[in-house]
Amino acid sequence: MGYLFLMTFAGSALFIGYLCWKKLLEKSMTQCVKYRALMIVMLVYVVPWRWIKAIYKWISNFFLPQKVAADAKALINIANIEVEENFYQTKEYRLLMLIILAWFAIAVLFMLTRLVKTLRKSHALHALAIKCEDKNLEQTLKCLQETIRYRHRPEIVWTRVDNETFTIGTVRPVIFLQKEYAEGDLYWILKHEVTHIVGMDLWVKLLLEFVCCLHWFNPLIYLLEHEIRYLCETACDERVIKGCTEEDCQVYTDMLNRNKGNKSLNVPFSSTLRGDDEIDKRIALMKNRKNIRTREKAIAICFFAFLVFLNSLTALAYPKVHHVKNAVIEAAEDSVDGGNFWIYDYAEDGYGTFMDAVLYDEQFMDENGKIYPIDSESEQGTNIRHDTIAGIVQIHQKDSEGGCTIETYEGTRCTECGMVWKGDWLRRARKFPCPH
Repeated sequence: MGYLFLMTFAGSALFIGYLCWKKLLEKSMTQCVKYRALMIVMLVYVVPWRWIKAIYKWISNFFLPQKVAADAKALINIANIEVEENFYQTKEYRLLMLIILAWFAIAVLFMLTRLVKTLRKSHALHALAIKCEDKNLEQTLKCLQETIRYRHRPEIVWTRVDNETFTIGTVRPVIFLQKEYAEGDLYWILKHEVTHIVGMDLWVKLLLEFVCCLHWFNPLIYLLEHEIRYLCETACDERVIKGCTEEDCQVYTDMLNRNKGNKSLNVPFSSTLRGDDEIDKRIALMKNRKNIRTREKAIAICFFAFLVFLNSLTALAYPKVHHVKNAVIEAAEDSVDGGNFWIYDYAEDGYGTFMDAVLYDEQFMDENGKIYPIDSESEQGTNIRHDTIAGIVQIHQKDSEGGCTIETYEGTRCTECGMVWKGDWLRRARKFPCPH
């Protein structure tokens, strides 16, 4: 659950940064640049930054070695984890489980609802499709294959909707061509749809549906969805008219004007020629387009890259993950911090005798089995930099029944001042009668 909240926080923070970036530098970027920037924002919502945490930790430890505050006491508790049976359980465990179940149930419900809606509408559209018999179809496709360099021939059918053209399918896309269109419009209609296919826009919309279902509780997700759907069309328009003459651009905008006014079918996971009420904005963008200098575009891209870097620092907030098996910690040396002494199965690995060697109620045992007492009332030395060794901290507690409990934690000890730091919980051993 913590991963989900960190992902939605990181994605939302980057999306807010994107909105500010777009507001400040909108005149220095193209629609395609904004569209690709939103793809990165969308990926941050589904790909956690934890994979980069080790790199940042290594850089931090290299340039800024860890220091300990001078007013600390002899024993510092840096772990607060309760363990029951075979799993970690925090104090809020039951509440978190209820939240996870509620989130998971609603997310699955959203996914199933959208999937069923898509399958039903797709089946109905295929059932009502008519074979396209336009005499100019083959020649138009050959021309498009030369200009767009798209070798595959998409399946093209007529739909019974007179003023709606859209494409369905990611692996095998099918273009549903409107039955009524003006002479000369076929090239531009198909160019728009094939540009969507080449640009992988259908895959982007499929991923967008997953992001919306996963983060259904985040209101910014729905603003992101609207922004991506709009930029998907404006970026496609930009790619369609790229390198075209003013006359060709006018033909394309006239075609868009003729294809507005009717209510959209709202087909999920599809690309649509029309943009509903926003089609006027798309036409205005094309008419008012200007050549953006490479320097201005580079500045805008670098600024957004800096925002992504700042956002990636949320990787440091991801917690460590410990795996518990049969109530015994089975872990390797910590790949992030390093230098930790991990205990596996005491009896199998020869540490059973160490568990019985309790000389003090609170003691530190290094990797060689040497035991040092812990004085919780002593003050720390004047050292700011410590020469530390790894080991374990053992706390021995007798009970009124004649038995005892030994709790074992990860530990670190300074060989100079005797300072001991208590880390993550490892195991608890109950002995009756107490042998110490």
